Amino acid sequence: MPSGPAPTLLPFGRLAPGALSGSATRARQATGTHLHRIDGYSLVDGTVATGTAIRSSQFHVGGHQWELLYYPNGVNHLHRGFVSVALSLASAAGEDAAATASYRVSILDYAGNPVHSRIVGPRAFDRRGSRWNGVEELVAAEELVKTAALFLVKDDRLTVRCDVAVLVTETRPRNRWFMQLDRAINGFR
Repeated sequence: MPSGPAPTLLPFGRLAPGALSGSATRARQATGTHLHRIDGYSLVDGTVATGTAIRSSQFHVGGHQWELLYYPNGVNHLHRGFVSVALSLASAAGEDAAATASYRVSILDYAGNPVHSRIVGPRAFDRRGSRWNGVEELVAAEELVKTAALFLVKDDRLTVRCDVAVLVTETRPRNRWFMQLDRAINGFR
């Protein structure tokens, strides 16, 4: 098999004329808030099994669909007796889509103020749900009962607020700018 000369790189600082390409990535943060109200909470509190989640409807933040998972009796047997919560990536663009996000989850009182709250993240999320991205022990069930007068009032409702901040990156080709750089470096006008 014939072999030709090995490719050589130009000295640093010189660019091959017309062979320069480039791209630019812009990072920004997209935010959103979802309120999930559970009516008849006293029925849920006593009957939902450990490891069983009450799911919110899907909501949209940062180009992704999310769900809030509320475990009134803990996410597993290790956290039985606690309220657990998690944010789940429900759907995303592309088959292997993933997202990076932070979130705050709060149980609200009747006036809309947080009574119990935790911040999570930033964390990596994927649709497969291969990682736990939640709070195992948001509040002890016993403590929730003690503070129930603040949020259950007379209508037996519990409201959970989830504030989400998603990292969004957009990459685009920027050949015009790089062509100007190519001309400046190589002395072409």
